Amino acid sequence: MTAETWRALLDQAPVVAGFGSAHLHCPGEVSTSVRHDDAGTVVSVPVGTAAVLTLTDPARIAVDDQVLERLTALAALASAALAESGRLAAETAAERRLSGLIGAPGGLGGLVAACAELTGKVTALFDVHDRLVATESPPGASPIRLRSLAEIGERNGLVPASLHGLTRRHLVVPAVHRGETFGWLVLVEHPSVLRPADRLVAERTAVHAGTEFAVQRRVAAAAWNARSSLARQLIRGSSTMDDLRASGEYLGVDTQARRVLAYVIGPANAERLANAVEERLGSEVLATRGSEGVLLLIEATETGMVARAKAALRAVAAELPDYAGLVAGVSPVSEPAKFGRAYREAQEAARCVHRFVGPSSPRVLAADDLGPARLFIANSAVAAVREYLHDILGPLLTGEAAEADLLSTLQQFFDSGRSVRVSAARLGVHENTVRLRLARVRHATGLDVAGGPNDQLSVQTALLVLRLQGHPALPSFDEARFDHGRKTA
Repeated sequence: MTAETWRALLDQAPVVAGFGSAHLHCPGEVSTSVRHDDAGTVVSVPVGTAAVLTLTDPARIAVDDQVLERLTALAALASAALAESGRLAAETAAERRLSGLIGAPGGLGGLVAACAELTGKVTALFDVHDRLVATESPPGASPIRLRSLAEIGERNGLVPASLHGLTRRHLVVPAVHRGETFGWLVLVEHPSVLRPADRLVAERTAVHAGTEFAVQRRVAAAAWNARSSLARQLIRGSSTMDDLRASGEYLGVDTQARRVLAYVIGPANAERLANAVEERLGSEVLATRGSEGVLLLIEATETGMVARAKAALRAVAAELPDYAGLVAGVSPVSEPAKFGRAYREAQEAARCVHRFVGPSSPRVLAADDLGPARLFIANSAVAAVREYLHDILGPLLTGEAAEADLLSTLQQFFDSGRSVRVSAARLGVHENTVRLRLARVRHATGLDVAGGPNDQLSVQTALLVLRLQGHPALPSFDEARFDHGRKTA
């Protein structure tokens, strides 16, 4: 475009003037002038600041004002065309550079850096949650305090320096892709004043940032789906170990790692839940959806992982309102070949909790907290379990104050390995008091807790149901008490 403009100017100038031949010279301190010398007639007309148009004719020609006006108008037209050509060339170069960064290494940070360099202004990018994604300053710019979106106050357009206590103007442009806003690009008027060209670069950067946000979300969704599928295959054991290993290598997942499986019942966003647990544990968490909720495979990077997984799930339930009703069962640490068993154990624990949950009930328990009795509680009809509880311990559930001591003594008796001495020490009573209470239980229920194995199993299972219901006379499933290998049935 520039070359064609110069050629057209040189061709048209003699036609407009009606004499001479045209030449271009480097710009200088030249105004429109006419002079006569040994070379003949020389007319000089500046073409903006880009060059000087000179017409020469060997004859001495009288040049009137109309000729000069026509030449000046032609030069102005050429200057405007050259300026427009330069602007379009700069825009095209900027667009090529910005568009070439989409999907390339550097991503959003690369776009922000390019915008800062092209405009010579401090540039920042915020996501849809107002979090700073990337910021960049042009070379040589002095450091400044970057304002948050809340401090800037506006989400679109040029924000004056006098508004909201700002000391510099800020240009805010939404990063939109297909009607969805992904964030905001902010151009700060530092270290130089904002130019019209800066707005264009900022707007194009914001457009490409919106596209990059969308691309990254699609990539993340694809990666999430692939990891979810891998988690499902690991649990089901539906693929060969070689296939699983190959998929794991591609996704950066150690398919040989020992893991804890958490079975979470209830409506939950699997990705968000996995990220929340992973953040608290610092361990890799794979997630997939199951028939009743979400399954989490938590890498066991250190000892005590069952207790840590339970604590993390409880923290998520306490801190995030959407997960306040979370119910979960946690398996023991398992090898990949035993993930199927871990799934069943965690599912049984979760179902035990879910079926008898109440205001004071525990919501996150490990399979080992419940012992093998969980199989009966998880898979029997709820009405049948409640009837069983009434048949076994009904005489001790009438609400009398003395019954609380009997229930507490029974629980301590089983927790201490059926030792009267240890039970008495934990309760702070004499051994004969424990024996007397066990005798009272036998009298009330007809069950020989002190010496009958079948009766012991029946009472222990019934106590487990009471604890799931959160009975006030019985201790809660406290991690400090129940993550040390003790079985409750």
